[in-house]
Formats: sequence, structure tokens, C-alpha cells
Amino acid sequence: MLGICLWLWLALLVAGNTPVGRGMRHWLVEWPAARLSRIQRGAVLVWLVLIAIGTACFWILEEEGLRMFAMALPELAGWVTAFEIGSLVDAIAMAVLAASTVRIGAVKAWVMRRLPIRRARARRARRTRPVRRSANDDEDGVVAALAA
Repeated sequence: MLGICLWLWLALLVAGNTPVGRGMRHWLVEWPAARLSRIQRGAVLVWLVLIAIGTACFWILEEEGLRMFAMALPELAGWVTAFEIGSLVDAIAMAVLAASTVRIGAVKAWVMRRLPIRRARARRARRTRPVRRSANDDEDGVVAALAA
């Protein structure tokens, strides 16, 4: 393969501006460059995600995982490209939001413990002891008052 590429490159250099050279330049340089320039960022991200899934399948299930991934790749590529990227971002944001609401109280308490901010505490009303009423009879004292 390398030898063929080197021979084509040498033929491009030798042919120069001849009709054969212009035809070779069109088919071997300009046409592939035009096709490659139409690749968008989203397509690259989709293929990177698919490569990551394939790598994970191979890492976890070895050859069998790679076979399953190869059979499912056309279907996966169709599903991934069918969805608009904005809806995927919204779905991911909603999943993160739902997961964060579960732990928001714990995170708030953790942050409040770590920050050196002192919160204003509400002042408590002073407690007073209840006034004990005297008994009808001074001799009996408090015990008789409770019994009466």
C-alpha cells in the first residue's frame, strides 16, 4: 500500500501541469480534500463516542464484545445521528439536575461547614422559672400545695 502511494505521489510530481497531471491532481488531491472539508464537528464527536463504546465492549467482553459491537454499529450510528444534538444536551442536563437534587441538602451542609462564614443566630427568649404559688396553709409547705 505504501509503495502504491509513493508511486502515485511520484507520478503527480512528474506529470506536473499536463492533462494527466491535472486529472490526477483533481481525483487524488482536490476531490478528497473537498470531501474531508465537509466533515462537521458533530460527526467527529459521534464517531469518537462510537469508538469509545467499541473500545469499552472490546475491553470488557474481548472478541465477543467486538463482534457484537460490529453487528450493532450501523444501528447505533443511525440512532445517534437521528437525534438532534440539542435534545441530547437537554437530556444530559436534566439527568445531571435530577441527580443533583438528591444530594443538594448534603452538599449545602458540607459547604456551610467548610466556609468560615458565621450565620446570625436567632436570639432566644430568656427562660424564667415559673412562680410557685404558696399553699393555703403555711405549715404544709410545697408538698401540701401540690397535693391540694
